[in-house]
Amino acid sequence: MNNANRFSHIDSLRGIAALLVIWLHVSEVFVHVSPEILAQGSALYDVAKAFDVGRIGVVVFFAISGFVICRSLNGDIIEGSKKFLIRRLLRLYPAFWVSIVLGLFSLWWLFDKPFSWNIIAANITMLPELSGEPPIIGLYWTLETELAFYLLCWLLFVNRNLNNPLILFSISTFLAFFFIVAKLYFMSPELRSSLKVMPYNLAIMFWGGFFRYWYDDKKALIVLATRKIQLQWLLYLLTMIVFIPAVAALIKGNLEQNDTLIRLGISYIMGLAVFISGGLVFKIKNRFMAWTGTISYSLYLVHPVILYSLFWYLKNKAPYWLMTFHLSVYIGFTMVFTIVLSAIIYYAVEKPAIDFAHKLTR
Repeated sequence: MNNANRFSHIDSLRGIAALLVIWLHVSEVFVHVSPEILAQGSALYDVAKAFDVGRIGVVVFFAISGFVICRSLNGDIIEGSKKFLIRRLLRLYPAFWVSIVLGLFSLWWLFDKPFSWNIIAANITMLPELSGEPPIIGLYWTLETELAFYLLCWLLFVNRNLNNPLILFSISTFLAFFFIVAKLYFMSPELRSSLKVMPYNLAIMFWGGFFRYWYDDKKALIVLATRKIQLQWLLYLLTMIVFIPAVAALIKGNLEQNDTLIRLGISYIMGLAVFISGGLVFKIKNRFMAWTGTISYSLYLVHPVILYSLFWYLKNKAPYWLMTFHLSVYIGFTMVFTIVLSAIIYYAVEKPAIDFAHKLTR
């Protein structure tokens, strides 16, 4: 986290992405808590649902991962691999394990959902669904995609191809078109949704990595068929390619009057647009937003803990008048308390683990 290569406006984008996810999840739960909340207006929920702002946030997260991770693997294969493995493990898992404990309390024990040691053991790996067990917190599916991306990046690094923009271009292009073909012709309807969309999410992550190569040297040239061309032209082309599945989903959704496809297309288009505009045009460098981005991993992981604890309290313990405010009150309350809890986890767990990883890999 204390890396000179980090950018405050990218951290701000992380913070925005996390808050978008919280906005959607809180609004879709609390809009139906009582008739009084719904009677005061559901615009915040309607907008969040129509544009699927949570998925917009996830798309931004994936693009940022590509932007950051592809540059974090470098040097000697053995030492570089060791450094990457230790830093990634200690970056992701300690806070994740804390979220498991908190999730078991707030989403399972409070709601009398039975759980077993098998569920806990599967979730500890961060890949519970590979073992046929449910995730303790539903949003863990994105971490499965992150781990798949890390593995692919490491394999490219070992084969000395990670620093080749043409390789990233090719992989991103292949994954984008593979997603379209698989979705149309041979993807099983029974396949869980996180796996169905994984090729497209990985395409966006590799696009983010390609974007970073151009970002670091905007005048870079690349040799293509013995001819030198500017890297930016390939970036333009790859960006259009990455937009194709989202645009196709939007068009197909409109033709078939399929709201799910429409929201999918809109959210991916807007997520990519937010990353591009936030990375190049509207570079938000507000200190609070950058700090929010710093704790965004914990924000993402634990907001369901605050959300469902509050929901349980209102439904089971609170006087009825606490369920009569405008929806914005519950969104704001959840965001504030999530930020407080995330800051505690960041400074007590995340940052010490990150610092320890850096000491081990100096």
